[in-house]
Amino acid sequence: MAKKQMTPEEYKAKLEIKAAKGERFSKVFLSSIAVLLSLVIVFSVVSIAQTTMLTVGKGGAVSVGGNNVSGGNNNSTPNGDNSFVDGGNDVTPDNGDNGDATTPDNNGGQTQTPPVAQTNENQEILDMYKTAVANARTKSKSVIRVKDGAINYKGIVEAGKLSGAASTLMGMFMAKDEASIEVKNEAWDKAKLPNASALTLNGVQKISRQDKGNTYVITVVAKNATNPKPNADGVGSVAGVIEESQITGAIGSVPGLSLSNIKIDYENVTAVATVDKATGNLVELKLNAPCVLGLDAKLAVITMKGAKVGIQVITEYKISY
Repeated sequence: MAKKQMTPEEYKAKLEIKAAKGERFSKVFLSSIAVLLSLVIVFSVVSIAQTTMLTVGKGGAVSVGGNNVSGGNNNSTPNGDNSFVDGGNDVTPDNGDNGDATTPDNNGGQTQTPPVAQTNENQEILDMYKTAVANARTKSKSVIRVKDGAINYKGIVEAGKLSGAASTLMGMFMAKDEASIEVKNEAWDKAKLPNASALTLNGVQKISRQDKGNTYVITVVAKNATNPKPNADGVGSVAGVIEESQITGAIGSVPGLSLSNIKIDYENVTAVATVDKATGNLVELKLNAPCVLGLDAKLAVITMKGAKVGIQVITEYKISY
């Protein structure tokens, strides 16, 4: 079957969405990954230095980080099992014998959430929300992105013995809290707003509507999801998401570096939409998209297992017609 030919408008919209995703990826996700990977490199250098110091010793026991290490041969390494362990994360010099074993999830894994009840009222609210978002994407005259930034979700930064350093580095490109996110008030392309057309009650864990006089305030919370697809039912229809291919593609040019077991767990992704009663138009949209990015990284003689960082992206829009 021949591939469907996109219209110029469809092709333009696809490029714009890709550009928006690329902007967020470069600002937040790529910066987070860079911090984790820089720590992998640091551990690699430290490990080589420690091994070198130990092999030039005179056979006595040397204490490294509280671990006794026997000197005098090239096989002596901290902990006696060729690994550095901290808080459940292994940072392991690779001697060619290490498998791809992963460490337990100290956060207990992602909480599974059932879908919201399939009631007529909930369906009515969802239909109103989807129509309002569609109106904003097609009929609005102006979209202002009031703010867009990220904070460290739940303080999660797990990178072995250098987790503390990682937390400090995260502060260089993440806001301290939601109130610290910079107000931008910049013009925004309406085609870059979320596409809610595929959203169903099966992809929603909570939905509600409040009567505010001239407006309704609709709150939609997507079901938790791991590695969701853009524009798919659930998280991908509520907020922009990052795909595994974007992460692996970004580090493809780094010699000797490989990533595996990449998981992006989105939790309680929420949209709060203000809808004008008279027109059904979306006039304000607030998106809150928390996730936990987890991965294993291997670079030269070092393997970092179970590295994690919590990222909470918060965005606000105002729309006029």
